[in-house]
Amino acid sequence: MLINQTNVEEVFRNVRATFNRALAAAETRHQHFATVLDTDQIVEKMDWVGALPNWRRWVGDKVLNAMAAHTYSLTCEEYESTIAVKRRDLEADRLGIYRIQATSQGELAAYFPDERVADAINAAFTTPCWDGRPFFATDHPTEHKDGTPATYSNMGTVALAAATQAAAIASLGAGLQALRGMKNDRGRPVRIRDIRLLVPTALADVANVLATNDRLEDGKPNPYKGVVQVEVWEELTSDTAWFLMGEAGGLRPIVLVQRKRPSTAEVTDPNDSHVVRSGEFIFSIEADAVAGYTLPQLAWGSTGEG
Repeated sequence: MLINQTNVEEVFRNVRATFNRALAAAETRHQHFATVLDTDQIVEKMDWVGALPNWRRWVGDKVLNAMAAHTYSLTCEEYESTIAVKRRDLEADRLGIYRIQATSQGELAAYFPDERVADAINAAFTTPCWDGRPFFATDHPTEHKDGTPATYSNMGTVALAAATQAAAIASLGAGLQALRGMKNDRGRPVRIRDIRLLVPTALADVANVLATNDRLEDGKPNPYKGVVQVEVWEELTSDTAWFLMGEAGGLRPIVLVQRKRPSTAEVTDPNDSHVVRSGEFIFSIEADAVAGYTLPQLAWGSTGEG
């Protein structure tokens, strides 16, 4: 290939097309667990999480829902992945290797939101959320209806089990009961929908038995068949932890804040100083995002450690 800007840009158009096909073909799952928030801020203040609305009897003046007393913010972080397209390879028409790399880049960009959401889930037993407690905790602060302080839990330690009906009730059943019983900070039911059972690959078989089998391993009827949809995530780092997550009021338990969605950047000019020095053109993807937490009442998690 003759190296000039027209020919190089034609190669990169084909690389972009391959990238975009891979990006579009990937099946992502973050949308089942995360609310996506686009922003132009590097630091996004999340105080609104603790100010979700409640009904009250209209007596006297209307009462404004004030922002939470806690300060909670998320700082976006920059990510990149870059392919060096060698001038020598283009001269020799070795284009196939870059189609393969462009496909990999497309999949990498597609799964970027999944990976950021998984980062938040993996850290959820230790990382504080908007109320100052770890997202999964036994002592989230709240109030009784009369305004006196109280706490609630969205965390357990029980192992997910399908060996017996009793074990299933004590694990999945206990988590479902806790999640369905969640109330907001004024005692109003959260009414969670679209509950999904999120597990690592190590628990995939147990989770699928609980979600699909007519009977459990002890021969007794399975009360949870068809109750939850199973999601198996390779990105989860614990082999024992499992999670129940749902949606209420248009909100999901994880928030993905995106300042820049994955996008491409290129250097295609043969006279660019980098190309002249290195003999390499550039095809890069960039993103700027972070994942954090919304309401703890929208999820229940167990360490599975017993």
